[in-house]
Amino acid sequence: MRELVMDQSRWLQGTVDFHLQQGCAFYYRDVKSTVSYLLRQRAFAEHLVYEPVRDYDGERNRLYTEMHTSDWYWQTQVQLGSGNC
Repeated sequence: MRELVMDQSRWLQGTVDFHLQQGCAFYYRDVKSTVSYLLRQRAFAEHLVYEPVRDYDGERNRLYTEMHTSDWYWQTQVQLGSGNC
């Protein structure tokens, strides 16, 4: 358990001003280190999706259930090309 805590990046703090309230605090972590940490977790390995999928029901109707089943995901991958991640 100690390894998990030490592996995560530390919390950072910022403030944001809203129309009716100024100086609201928010907390966040470094995005790169957080994503890197999540991708290394074996518990998530079977749930991660790295390429778009076209799902269909029994009547051959396209199903849109997750981000990786959307047309946007396909279009974005085509624009990026292979090896440009």
